[in-house]
Amino acid sequence: MRLENNLYRVERRHDDAGVVSFDICLNADSFIYKAHFPGEPVTPGVCIVQISAELLEKCLGYDLLIVCLKNVKFLAVIKPADTPSVTYTVSKVKSEDSIVKAQIEVSSSGVVLAKVSLEAKKKLS
Repeated sequence: MRLENNLYRVERRHDDAGVVSFDICLNADSFIYKAHFPGEPVTPGVCIVQISAELLEKCLGYDLLIVCLKNVKFLAVIKPADTPSVTYTVSKVKSEDSIVKAQIEVSSSGVVLAKVSLEAKKKLS
C-alpha cells in the first residue's frame, strides 16, 4: 500500500548536489493514526521506513523493493498533532549491481527524529 496522499503528502522537493530533501505534511486524519493509537496517534516505525522508500523511489524514478534495512534509529516519537510537518533528506544514494543503497534522515525544525539506511532493488513489473 502506498502511503503518499494517505498518511502524508509532499509539500516541497529540493535537490542540492546529490542530496534530495522532501518537506512532507502528515495527515492526522489517516486511518493509520486512528489505529495507532486512538486518542494519542503516533507515526508507526514501519511507516517511517515505508515513507523513506517511497521518497527514494521519487528520486530514482522507479519502484523499489526493500531487501535490507542496514540501520534504523528512531530518536523521537513523531506525533502528527505535535509535528505535522517533517523533512526527509535522502543522501548517499549508490547503486551496486542491482542494489540501491541510501541513507535517509527524518527531521523537524533541525531536530533529527529518525535515521534509516536501506538497500533496495528495482521492483519487477
